[in-house]
Amino acid sequence: MKKFLCLMMIVTIVTSAGCSGQNNGSNNSPADVKTTQTDSVKGKQADSEEKLSISMLAPSYAGGGWPDSNHPTIQYLNEKFNIELDVQWIPGANYDEKINVLAASGNLPDVYTILPASDLYVKWQGEGAFAELQDYVDDYPNLKNAFSEEVWQMKNPKGITYGIPKGGPTNPVAYVVRKDWLDNLGLTIPDADRFTVDEFYKIAKAFALEDPDQDGKQNTVGFTFNQEFGQEASLRYAFGLSPGWQEMDGELVPWQAQTKELKSYLAFLQKAYAEGVLDKDFPLNEGNDIQEKASSGKLGLDYAIPVAMLRHEAKLKETTPEAEFVQIPPPKGQTGIQFNDTMELEHKIVLNSKMNEDKIRRILAMFDWWVTEEGVDVIKNGPPEVYYTAKGDGTFEANEAAKSEGNRIAILNNWFFRGVANDFDVYKWDSKEYRERMVGHMEQAEAFAAPMDPAEGITHLSPTYAKKYDEINKKFLSSVYNIILGKAPVDHIDDAVATWNKEGGEQIIKEINEAYQSIK
Repeated sequence: MKKFLCLMMIVTIVTSAGCSGQNNGSNNSPADVKTTQTDSVKGKQADSEEKLSISMLAPSYAGGGWPDSNHPTIQYLNEKFNIELDVQWIPGANYDEKINVLAASGNLPDVYTILPASDLYVKWQGEGAFAELQDYVDDYPNLKNAFSEEVWQMKNPKGITYGIPKGGPTNPVAYVVRKDWLDNLGLTIPDADRFTVDEFYKIAKAFALEDPDQDGKQNTVGFTFNQEFGQEASLRYAFGLSPGWQEMDGELVPWQAQTKELKSYLAFLQKAYAEGVLDKDFPLNEGNDIQEKASSGKLGLDYAIPVAMLRHEAKLKETTPEAEFVQIPPPKGQTGIQFNDTMELEHKIVLNSKMNEDKIRRILAMFDWWVTEEGVDVIKNGPPEVYYTAKGDGTFEANEAAKSEGNRIAILNNWFFRGVANDFDVYKWDSKEYRERMVGHMEQAEAFAAPMDPAEGITHLSPTYAKKYDEINKKFLSSVYNIILGKAPVDHIDDAVATWNKEGGEQIIKEINEAYQSIK
C-alpha cells in the first residue's frame, strides 16, 4: 500500500509524474558528519537580525524544480525570515543516490527530505546526521499541532524526534465511477448501505461486457489494479484483508498470513479475471497506465484521488461532453466492513546536526509559519498579487503568470512540506464548484476511513523485515498472480502462506509484535 500511496500522491502533483525513486541499496552512511550540537536553550528564539544561509534539498518530478533562486516564493521566504534559501531540486528517481553521495562527502544540506520508500531515515538515526528536535518542537505550537503525536513519532525511537512529517490529507482516495456509463446502462449510483461486493461486481461486469460507452465495441475495462497488487484497498478491506497489518485477537497480523480471507478474495478475483471483468492487462500496469485508461475512456471504475478524477473528466469531455465521474462508497463485505484506505505520513523532513541552534530555530520558525493560514496561502498560491488579482466580490482571478506556471507555483507545497488540509491542491482562484468537488471528495472518503495500520512506523524495528520482506513478498505475489490468472487453484494459497512463513514471515511477525508491545 505504501508503493500505491507513492503513486497516488504523485498523480496529485502532476498527471504525468511517476513514483519517486527507491533506495539504491547503497551502504554509504553519514558517520563523518557527526558533531557536537549546541545545547538547546528552551524558549530561546532564533536571532532574526543575523541573515542566515540555508541550503535545502528537495525531490522534483515531471517538469523539474524552479530553475533559479529568484522565484517569487523563495524571495518572499528570504525577506520574511532574513535568510538566503538555496533550494537544490533533485529528480525523484535519483534522489536517494544523491543523498548518499552528499553523505559520503560530508556535504549534506541544512534541511532535506527523506522519501517514504527509503530506509535512510532509520539507517542514519544512530549516525549523527540529524538534529534532535524533541526539545525544540514545543516552542513552535503551529508546527507541533499540525500533526498528531502518532504521526510525529512514526519511525522515531521512543521519546526522540528526528524528523518533521511532510503532511498531506490522510483520506484522499475513494472509488469513482462514470455516471454517464451508469446512465447508458440503466444503472444507478450505489447507496452506501446497499453497496455490497456483489453490487460492485455487477457494475464492473456491465462496464466490461455491455458496451457502456456505446461505441459498438467490447473495449472497456471492468476494474483494475497495478502489478504490485495495489490500488484495490477498499475492495480488499471488504474481504477482511488489510493492505498492510491489522490487530487480530491482540496480535498484529499481515495480510499475507490471513489464509481464510485470502481464499475468499482470490476466488473473487479469479472469477472476475476468467469472466473478463478484471482487466486482462492488470499484471502489466505500471506508472500512469491506470490513469491513462481512465482518461482515455477505457476504465469507468477507478480508485482515485480527486485531482486525478477531475483531470480524467476534463480530458474525456474534449470528445465526450457528457462524461462525468462521481464518487461512490467503498463496497461492503459480508461482515459489514466498509473502508477507504488511510494514508500514513511516512515522508520525513530532517535538519542537519552540524547546524547551530540559531539556524535550527530559524528553520523551525519557517515551518511553524508554513502551516499557518498565511503560510499555506503564500506557499500554495504564491506571494500576494504575484499570480492573481483580487476581485471586488471576494474571489480571485489568475493572471498570465499563474496560467504560464500552472501547478508549478506550488511545488514546494506539493513536493517538500505541507499541512494536512483537504484543500492543499486547490488554488484561491479556482472556482467554487472545483473547490467543493475536491474537498467534498476527501470529506466523503474520510467518512469511511480505515484504522491506521498499527505496524506503520515500526517495521524498521524488525531486522528480518529489512533483510527478507521484499524477497519473500515478491515470491508470494507470484503465487497470488498465478491463482488470479487461473494457473493455480485457490487452495494453492495454503502452500504460498506456508512458504512465506517459513522463509522469514513467521519471524517478521514475531519481531513486529515484540516491537509493537514495546511502544504501547
